[in-house]
Amino acid sequence: MATSPRKTSTTTRPSSTAPNPSEAPAITLLRKGSCRSLEGRGTLNYELGNNDSNSLYWRISKNSGGGFFSNEWIPFSAIRSALESWSADTPLTSLALRGLFKGKSANNPSFLLATLLAEGVVKALEGKRRQYTLTDIPAFLKSVSKTPHSQSGQRRSPAAQKKSRRMTASAKRPSSKK
Repeated sequence: MATSPRKTSTTTRPSSTAPNPSEAPAITLLRKGSCRSLEGRGTLNYELGNNDSNSLYWRISKNSGGGFFSNEWIPFSAIRSALESWSADTPLTSLALRGLFKGKSANNPSFLLATLLAEGVVKALEGKRRQYTLTDIPAFLKSVSKTPHSQSGQRRSPAAQKKSRRMTASAKRPSSKK
């Protein structure tokens, strides 16, 4: 059974921030990335974005490995809380992230953990398989704030985005004048 491709855009509504989706803030894309899944069976694409109040959100946007996943936006504050509330005596695993998703896929927590590993939020424990430790979250947040798209903190209007695409496209076209 074939599945239709997921539609993604640079501005979407997060599903986990408000009970009423019509009241959920729009998310502006800050960064896209890709990494291998924890098992190495596929490549995950992920996105980081922020809302109008500059809160950071995270989501998985694509999986080449074929496993199901939810592409809902998760507030980074919830991710951070889940990671920091995990027992200090126990290495981090994907189980720490299990309660963050409304979607029912069992892949969600491990896919999110793989992207957190790629962004340097967690690191693998040496000599341990599937066990991680938290790194310097303030340093990670500082790196996200330096992302070129987020420097102004302002979202460009759709008309400005379209104009920018036209200008970029026309600059790439060879001149027909001799």
